[in-house]
Amino acid sequence: MSKLKMYKAGITIAKEGEQAKKLFVLVEGTVGIYKNNALITEFNKQGEVIGEMSLILKKPRSAEIRAVTDVQILEVEGELDEIVKQYPDLSKKIIYSLADRLAKATDRI
Repeated sequence: MSKLKMYKAGITIAKEGEQAKKLFVLVEGTVGIYKNNALITEFNKQGEVIGEMSLILKKPRSAEIRAVTDVQILEVEGELDEIVKQYPDLSKKIIYSLADRLAKATDRI
């Protein structure tokens, strides 16, 4: 199940430590990833997938997801297998997103 949601700047979209039941696709705005209230990274490109790692690994969220600006987000809820079956194009976005983040992390080393 998916639904389009709006979040005002400063509002928490997902809390660190909570069990992941959905992932997010950025439609508009800027989202920040925070660890111990410190900004780790920001996402501002339309179509970016956010919050997928916890869903894939079936682990609690490792960081907080917060709206930096007013944002529109598509929330996609369900188990990963269900999401991939229902939204096959999303699986490509997830793979690309994870590969891009790994490449950037490798470049920093």
